[in-house]
Order: sequence, then C-alpha cells, then structure tokens
Amino acid sequence: MPNPNPHEARQAKRRKRRAQPGTLEDARALLWRALTRAGELLEVEDAGHALKAVHAISQGAAAYARIVEVGELEARLSALEDAADEEERGGPRLSRTA
Repeated sequence: MPNPNPHEARQAKRRKRRAQPGTLEDARALLWRALTRAGELLEVEDAGHALKAVHAISQGAAAYARIVEVGELEARLSALEDAADEEERGGPRLSRTA
C-alpha cells in the first residue's frame, strides 16, 4: 500500500537521520553490559551456548579494548589542543630544564 503522504514520509526519514548518534561512552557501557551477560552464559550446561558465549566474549573484548583506547587518545589529544591554545594566547609555557 503506497504511503498516503509521501512528503511526510520523507520528512520523517530526514528527522531520523538527523538524530544525534550515541557517544563513545554509550557504546562502551553497552558493550560492557553485553560482555558481562556473555560471561554469565558461560555457566550454562549447553555446550553450544557456552561456545557461542566464548566467541562473543573474544569479539566483544577486542571491540571494548579499541573503544577504551580511542577514548584515552581523545582525552590526550584534547589536553594537547588545550595546551596549544593556551600557549597561543600567551599563557604559561613549558620550560626545558636539564
């Protein structure tokens, strides 16, 4: 059945695309919950579920490590940019001492 109001459908699609994406912290928290849930599934008697949980944990742990690493790099980059901005404004400079 065709949409009775195609203009409204396009507008709704556009609004959906404009929605703010999740943050890195949101992804980290979600992934951590998934990892803890997969860890709980290791205790089940069904070997098939346990093997799937092991696979999920290995994949999730790798993704979690990347997310944490990116978060740390963003914080370091932000600190360096702030220091560079302060130096441009004539703020305190780092001195080299022997």
